[in-house]
Amino acid sequence: MNNRIHVLEENVYARIAAGEVVVNPAAVVKELMENSIDADATAITVEIEDGGKTMIRVTDNGVGMVSEDVPLAVQKHATSKISSVGDLSSIGTLGFRGEALSSMAAVARLGIETRAAKSESGTILNVSGESAPEIHAAGLPEGTTVRVENLFYNIPARQKFLKNTARETTNVTSVVTKLIFSRPDISIKYISNGKAVYHSPGNGELMDALITVYGKEIAHKVRAIGYQAEDITISGYISNPAFLYKSTHHICMFVNGRLIRSKDLQSAIMRGYGERLLRGHYPFAVLHIHIPFSKADVNVHPNKLQVMLYEELKTLEAMEHAIKGALNESTPPVLENVGSTMPNAGIKSAYDEPAEKQEYPSFRPAKKLYQKPAGGAAQATDHVMPLKYEKSEAFDKLIEEVKTFHEESESQQLEIEDVRKLCDYRIIGQAWNAFLIVESGQNLYLIDQHAAHERINFERMKKESSSGAIASQPLMMPHVVNLSSEDHALVLQNEDLLRGMGFDFEEFGAMTLKFNAFPAQVNRSGADQLIEDILYELRNSQKDILLLREQIIRASCRYSIKAGYQLSDEQIAELMTEITELDSIPHCPHGRPIAVVLTKNDLQKGFKRIV
Repeated sequence: MNNRIHVLEENVYARIAAGEVVVNPAAVVKELMENSIDADATAITVEIEDGGKTMIRVTDNGVGMVSEDVPLAVQKHATSKISSVGDLSSIGTLGFRGEALSSMAAVARLGIETRAAKSESGTILNVSGESAPEIHAAGLPEGTTVRVENLFYNIPARQKFLKNTARETTNVTSVVTKLIFSRPDISIKYISNGKAVYHSPGNGELMDALITVYGKEIAHKVRAIGYQAEDITISGYISNPAFLYKSTHHICMFVNGRLIRSKDLQSAIMRGYGERLLRGHYPFAVLHIHIPFSKADVNVHPNKLQVMLYEELKTLEAMEHAIKGALNESTPPVLENVGSTMPNAGIKSAYDEPAEKQEYPSFRPAKKLYQKPAGGAAQATDHVMPLKYEKSEAFDKLIEEVKTFHEESESQQLEIEDVRKLCDYRIIGQAWNAFLIVESGQNLYLIDQHAAHERINFERMKKESSSGAIASQPLMMPHVVNLSSEDHALVLQNEDLLRGMGFDFEEFGAMTLKFNAFPAQVNRSGADQLIEDILYELRNSQKDILLLREQIIRASCRYSIKAGYQLSDEQIAELMTEITELDSIPHCPHGRPIAVVLTKNDLQKGFKRIV
C-alpha cells in the first residue's frame, strides 16, 4: 500500500463528492425540482420508473438555458445562482452550490434538453460516467427536461444498497409532496410507473395543495395560521388537537420556501400545543417561515436541509406564539379559581356536545357559567364564584381512614384472582355500562366488560389466524381512507398479511384506499383510529411476521369492544360463560386486568363491622 500523500484522480473524487449530494433517487428528484423552481417554472412534471432506480425525468416550463451554458451545467461548481462570496450571505434560491447535475453525471446516465425563451433552437446534452458530453442542437419547447437513468450503474456497491422499489417510491413521493407544499403557486404533476399520482392546481392556495395530497377531508382537520412579529412571518396549517399522529413525519417546515429539518422548531410547535397533545402523539403541520435572507445561513450541509438562524431564539418564540394563538382562537381557556385556598385549584370550563356529524371536532365552545349576584337575577358570566373550603379535624380524620382502607385492600386487589376458575357464581348486574358485578363465595368480582371482551376476541382472532380462517365482515358502506405516501406504501407492502386477517381493501384513487370489509369481530365505529393504530404497528413492529400479526390483532381487538354498551341479561350471561372458558391469562391483550376482587372481609372493614 502506498502511504504517500497524492492527489486523487478526477473520476475518483467526482464519485466521492457525488455521494454527498446523490444518495438515492429521492435526492435526485429534490435537486432537479429545486432547479426547476429556481428557473421560475410555473409547471413541473416529475416521472419515475422503478422508484427512480431505472429512470427519473423532470420537465419544466422555466427560463431554460442558452446553448453556450449547457456544457457548463455538468461541470463541478458551475452555477448561475451566485457569483461571489458576498452572495452567500443572502441566498434567495434553493440551489447555489453547482454540484447537483455534475454529481448525477458522475454516477448515472444524464440527459438534458433545454431551450431559452428567446433562442431559436434548443440544445440536447447526453453524458454518463467518465465519458465526454455529447451536445447537439434540436427543435425543443421552452423550458428544460432532465433525464437520469440507471442510477449508480458504475458504482455497484452503492447500487446494491438502494432500497426496494416500494421504499424508494415512497421516498420520492415524500419529496414531491413536500415541494408541492413549498410552492402551491406551481402546478406539479407526479407520475410513477406511468400512473398519475398527484397533480396540484398551482393556484397559490396552500389548502388546495394539501387537498391534492390528503384529500378534501384534510380541510376539516386543520386550522390556518397567520402570524407576524417584526420581520418574522409564519403561515400555514396545523392540525386540530383531535387529529394527531404517532410520529413527527407529518410536520413540514419551510424557511423562505426551503424545506428544512429542525428539532428546535419542532419542539417550539409542541410547546405551542402544550397539554393539548396526548403523550406520544404529534400534530400535523405545514408551516412557512419567512425571514430576511440575510438572517439565515443555508450553506451548512450539501443536502441543504439544515439552516442556521441568526435570531434563532426569536424565531422559536414566534413559532410557539403562532401555534398558541391559532389554537386559542377556538379553544376555551381554563378558568382559574382565583379565590380558592386549595393549592393549584382550578375549574375547567364546560363544553357542549359536538355536532353529531362533526367527524373531527375541534375544541368545543364553552358554556356560560351562571352565578347569582346579591339582590339580582342570575346573569351569564365568564367567571365562577370562589369555592369556600374549610379544613376541619373531622375531615382530616375521615380522609386518613379512607386512605388506610385503600392501602389495606390494595395489596389484595393487586393479587387478581383467576376469573376462569369461577364455576359457581351469581350475576348481580352491570354498573355504569362498563363493569359486570358477580358474586362468588366470599368474593365480589368487578369485571371490566371491555377488557374481557377484548381478550375473548383476541384469543379468537389469534386462533383463527393460525388456521388461516379469520372471517371478514363486509361493510354496508365502504370506508374510504386518504393516506400519506409512506402509509400507502406500507399497507401495500403488508397487503397479504392484512387480507389474511380479515381486511379487504382496494385502491381508490391516488394514495386512497377503500376498505370493503373488516375482521368479523371489529366494530366499524372508530375505523379511522383503528387504521391509524394498525399503521403504527406496521411502522414500529419488528420484521418478525408472527410478532407483527399479533400486534395487528391487538390493535384490531381494541375496536371490537362494547364501549359503554348496556348489556342484556342474556349478553352478560354469554360473556361470563366465555370468560370462564378462556385459556389465557386473565388480562386484556394490553396488560390491563379483566377483573378485580373485593372480599366480604373488605366490605365489613369498610362499614366498621369488624376491626
